[in-house]
Amino acid sequence: MHNSIKVFIKKIMKKFNKQIVIFIVFTLFSNFTYAEKAEKDEPVYHVVLIWLKTYRNEMRINKIINASKELKNIPGVLEVSTGKVLRSARVIVDDTFDVSVIIKFASKEYLKDYLVHPIHVKIANEVIKPLANKILIYDTILVE
Repeated sequence: MHNSIKVFIKKIMKKFNKQIVIFIVFTLFSNFTYAEKAEKDEPVYHVVLIWLKTYRNEMRINKIINASKELKNIPGVLEVSTGKVLRSARVIVDDTFDVSVIIKFASKEYLKDYLVHPIHVKIANEVIKPLANKILIYDTILVE
């Protein structure tokens, strides 16, 4: 009987350990999947700052602003905001750029699709790049 109890206890321990391992793996996998899904579903902001070849040229600034309105027609684009630099006397503020374009996407997946979308490619290559001396882009997810 002593051997049968040992075998029984080993079986229970093996089963118990398997259950713990299954529980831990399931918990970790569930949390990872949830975090990954939450990140995919977060709105993404694509901030584009443009320095023109011709400094502060209003006609060229307006050309970029008007062309950027077309970006609203790309799937996953929730908002497109454009603007001109706000000059500042504060040393910490970089007010050397000429025009900004801020695009809000439904998720990072839509941002990826946007980068190769024909409307974006056309505006980038035919309007912005020929007028720009420098372009800086920041992609961010807001934390509330």
